[in-house]
Amino acid sequence: MLPPAVRKCVKCGAAVTDDEPLAEVTLARPAAPYASGDKVADRYLVLEAYGTGALGTTYRARDEGGQSVAVKVVPHALLPTSPERDAFVAALAQLKGRAMQRVALPLDAGVDAGGVVFVVSRWVWGASLRRVLRAYRAAERRLEPDQSLGVLQGVASALRELHTVSSHGALYPESIQITSDGVVLTDAAIASAIPPMRFVAHMEHHSEVLPYLAPEVRVGKRGNAGADLFGLGALAADLLFGDPMACSLAGVKLPNTPPELEEALRALVSAHPAKRAGALPHVLERLGREAGAGSLPAYAPLPSPAAAGEARTRKVRSMMGVTQEPVAIVPRAPLKK
Repeated sequence: MLPPAVRKCVKCGAAVTDDEPLAEVTLARPAAPYASGDKVADRYLVLEAYGTGALGTTYRARDEGGQSVAVKVVPHALLPTSPERDAFVAALAQLKGRAMQRVALPLDAGVDAGGVVFVVSRWVWGASLRRVLRAYRAAERRLEPDQSLGVLQGVASALRELHTVSSHGALYPESIQITSDGVVLTDAAIASAIPPMRFVAHMEHHSEVLPYLAPEVRVGKRGNAGADLFGLGALAADLLFGDPMACSLAGVKLPNTPPELEEALRALVSAHPAKRAGALPHVLERLGREAGAGSLPAYAPLPSPAAAGEARTRKVRSMMGVTQEPVAIVPRAPLKK
């Protein structure tokens, strides 16, 4: 239902009454070039803007059959010329018709009016790993070792499935969705279809994702399966130590890490791609010894800033030597005269 104060359509200005059927669109104005209620390529009805990241803006939309889909609009700076746009669409067209449980592959790709490049994939209901990590860190908490292992196992399984047809090309927390059924990779193969030099130049403006890019990608080579494994190694460092570059820093001891696990983690982010594939099984096996069975209850509530305040209060009270919780004092009701 529309709020009582809304009496006109935000797109055409027509009067709206409560007894009229309403299209499923939002009143907010999403990021350009599309707004709620617009159609992409006359086939996908935009419902809302979900978010904007390094690879563009994602919209939640509906296809002609009424199914929820994700429409990713690739920035013009990544594909400024018509031949590059056509080559990009042709590269992703090879993946149409394929379905993977843990990977949201492109269902459609094309060029809309005005040279807008879009990629359509199934909508994944969940939360990005970046959002999960930010929620935990805002509450001054970190994922438990078994939860980190669960994420890494899920990403490794998805990559094994994806690498039968393509590399991912841009593996970082924004492209990893945590759902009630496990881990699902999004934005698959998009980065691999972009001209390498233009891709890395664009990524230089996104500092949060740079640590996940393999050394060979950052010098202008096209990403492959080995580059995806580097991204997985940086992800492991972020989950375990709070810094995606922790395992890449030479001469810095990883805290509370057995030597065998540290060696495997450093091999996974080696500058030599050939070492990474052999390191992955060792990382998962040795981390499993330390963490136990992998799990990540995605349906559990995320930590809140209020929880962070409570944690700080407990810490201060502990430093002051106060071990008991304060007793709530309930004001006594005044005596009746």
